[in-house]
Amino acid sequence: MGLHSRTCLPSLLVTSVLALGAAACARSSTPARSAGDVSLVAADGHRSSEAELVGGADWSVLMFMSRQCPCLAAHDERLRELAATFAPRGVKFFAIDSEVGGTPQTAAEEARKRQYPFPVLVDPGARLANQLGAEYATFTVVVNREGHVLYRGGIDSDKAKLHDNATMYLRDALTDLTAGRPVRQSEGTTLGCMLRKW
Repeated sequence: MGLHSRTCLPSLLVTSVLALGAAACARSSTPARSAGDVSLVAADGHRSSEAELVGGADWSVLMFMSRQCPCLAAHDERLRELAATFAPRGVKFFAIDSEVGGTPQTAAEEARKRQYPFPVLVDPGARLANQLGAEYATFTVVVNREGHVLYRGGIDSDKAKLHDNATMYLRDALTDLTAGRPVRQSEGTTLGCMLRKW
């Protein structure tokens, strides 16, 4: 499949080398760290490091997006519901745009169009996406305030219509974390379009 395909396909997650040379799976005894020195650009043009963004919350959700992906569009309402449920429990949500053409203007437009109650941030050069191994839209990483990766993978197991027997990867991980329990499943299958990276 070409890099610019918009077809929704499942992607099996592969253990990858993360920031600072840490080759680790989220299930390892030494938690992998995310890339705290990456600069992300907000809709108002302000630049912040990932460490600055995630340091103010007990847990942060970094969801990689594609502006044209129908699979992500199918998850917009689910993301809004997740944010409404877990923001009061100390979880911050961010949508990350690592695709070619991402600008503060497109970030503002996407947040408004999708009615996200959380910011869309631009990842220039797809540095954060590359360091965290994000290849597909809806790939999501949950980190704690120290930047340790606690979950990575898809939002759930359904790419379009949500079925009763769907596996709610992200909801389950956040439920476990906010209840003080270990994450029951630290990796999940990602369903979404291939990111058109810089």
